[in-house]
Amino acid sequence: MSGIGIIAEYNPFHNGHAYQLAEAKRLSNADYAVVAMSGSFVQRGEPACADKFIRAKWALLGGADLVIELPDVLSLACAERFAYGGVKLLHSSDLVNGLCFGSESGDIDMLSSAANADISGETLRIMLDWGLPYPAAVSEQLRSLGIEINASAPNDTLGIEYLRAINRLAPTMRAFAVKRQGSAYNDAKTNGYFASASRIRRAFAEGHANSVRISIPEFVYETIEKQFSDGRFPASENSLSDAVLFALRTLGSDEISKLADVSEGLENVFARFCTLSSTYGELLSYVKTKRYTMSRLKRICMNALLGTTNELQTIAVTRPDALYLRVLGVRKERISLLSELAKNASLPVVIANSDLSKLNETQLAILEHSRRASSVRALACPTDKSAKDDFSHQLIVI
Repeated sequence: MSGIGIIAEYNPFHNGHAYQLAEAKRLSNADYAVVAMSGSFVQRGEPACADKFIRAKWALLGGADLVIELPDVLSLACAERFAYGGVKLLHSSDLVNGLCFGSESGDIDMLSSAANADISGETLRIMLDWGLPYPAAVSEQLRSLGIEINASAPNDTLGIEYLRAINRLAPTMRAFAVKRQGSAYNDAKTNGYFASASRIRRAFAEGHANSVRISIPEFVYETIEKQFSDGRFPASENSLSDAVLFALRTLGSDEISKLADVSEGLENVFARFCTLSSTYGELLSYVKTKRYTMSRLKRICMNALLGTTNELQTIAVTRPDALYLRVLGVRKERISLLSELAKNASLPVVIANSDLSKLNETQLAILEHSRRASSVRALACPTDKSAKDDFSHQLIVI
């Protein structure tokens, strides 16, 4: 049997994700799909709308066969490190020989050319000095090389990083790009059967759930309705406002400088404006400039909250034995994948608390970071902010 890998957030799972899973198996002729899914926080610097166990169940019901966790130290990271983490886990599982990702263009040849291009040097520095955000500067440099990449196409941008990670870690791994259907990631409009994840979250938060019911599988809708009525959905970054300001104010500029994503004096900007701001939103409005994407600034805030240092994140992407394979769920008919994983994986497999004895000191530190992130994410829920320990959840088998 052969497997295809997917790196995802499912924030929440919607029809576009189900389509991608089906297309991934079809294009690769794979027998099963393994998903490396973000933990409690997502790459754009926000708490996941639902906890990782709920999202893993959605993935399994929607077509995935095995779900492993991308630890928060890398799920809450820049595109390059996020992509590295996902590819590293999938390759280390020894269960997949390909990776499939969503793409605005669907043009794998063009994306591969971009991944192989040299993005550096004086031209890039000048564009950054002009105040262009990094994605826009990279897009301009690629265009000068005859490669047309839209800086506002986040899936293509991330796809390039996936391909670079494959070149670095698993050059024999095949890559497939599935053209994105319907709305863009942050499109505010509903587009019938396909709607963006942000639109779906907003519809539930604003009490217009019926407007997106057609855009998500019924099992997702029913779960969200229940979570919403229980005060657990959607988790929102705004609910963490006081906690973020508290974390930044207690750190000070020296400690802020050690956080992941902080450079070029940003620690001084955050140290100053966290004391002048009354809310998280106000802080972001103070620190936002053309040079830095909003996602990066949000990640810095969440890194302050979680204590995510650049040192820990750097270790996670440089030490070959820094990560582990935390299994969140598996389909009953693919339960044999667990024994294959245990037998062939090049990283330790974690399913239950008893498996922690397999981990080295660095792996334990990264796991404890994700454990803490689960608890902190619960504070972002609307009213019920209680939290359960990660290992009080049993492996999901459906």
